Amino acid sequence: LVVLRGEIQHKNLWRIDLETGAERQLTDFAPDFGIRDFDISPDGREVVLERAQERSDVVLVDLP
Repeated sequence: LVVLRGEIQHKNLWRIDLETGAERQLTDFAPDFGIRDFDISPDGREVVLERAQERSDVVLVDLP
């Protein structure tokens, strides 16, 4: 089982062995690297992360 664990604004991926209960940290992201969600490929070799960034611009276009 792979889970996100950490503080609200800073999380890392952890592996939990359900048979033994052993836990191992898989990533060590920088404090400004915010993850919202992730997915693992069926073969377990690749991880796709949804990253949250505070530096994005939002523009509202109000059309008549």
